[in-house]
This record gives sequence, C-alpha cells and structure tokens, in this order.
Amino acid sequence: MDDLVDMLRTENETLRERVRQLEALLLPEDIEIPMEWRLVNAERRIFAALTRREIVTKDMLYEALYCDRLDLDKEIEINCVESHVSKLKRKVKPFGVVIISRRFVGYSLLNREKYAHTPPVPVTKAVARHG
Repeated sequence: MDDLVDMLRTENETLRERVRQLEALLLPEDIEIPMEWRLVNAERRIFAALTRREIVTKDMLYEALYCDRLDLDKEIEINCVESHVSKLKRKVKPFGVVIISRRFVGYSLLNREKYAHTPPVPVTKAVARHG
C-alpha cells in the first residue's frame, strides 16, 4: 500500500510541475508591461502570451484568460477573445505595438522578441519522460 501511495504522490508532483511549466509558457511573469498602456488583467495575459510564441491561436488565448477560473458552471464564449484582442490592439497601437490578426490561424506580435526578456521555461527531464 505504501508503494502505491508513494507512486501516486510522485505522479501528482510530476503533473503539478507540468501544469506549472505550461502555465508559465502561457502566462509568463517576466514580461514588463508599461503602466501607461493601462491594460486590464485580460489584456496583460494576452500580451504576455503573444510574447511567447510566433503565432497564438484563439484557443490558446482562451486558455490563458480562463484556465484558472473557479466558476466552471459558467461557460464563456470563445468569441470574447476577439473582443479582448481588439481592445488590446487599440490601447497599444499609440505606443508602436502591432498585433497582427491571421485569419483562421491566430494572432502574432510584430517584433515580439523586443518584449520578451527570458526564453520560455524549459521542460525538465522528469517531466519530459512522462510527457
């Protein structure tokens, strides 16, 4: 019985680490967003996600926005992502930030390397073996 508990505990720790790494890829904490952009939390999350990947799909942004919501009984329409991106585009445009909409593909940030300060979180060997 102790072996089973130890195995489950180890698996749980591995899964928690994988979730942490995936969340760090979606919502990096190392992105500096100027206060004068006046972004709300959803816009900050979208901008951070755009700095991490060349192309970010609407589904990825939906996960970045709502993966940590506790009110799971309320379904949020995926079209709300487009609304947030549209507002974000308007707010950052005066500062020379360009977000490109790629129809049927997703969104990308022009010169994204300018905004990201560190590389994405690497996958550890323990996680790589189980993934």
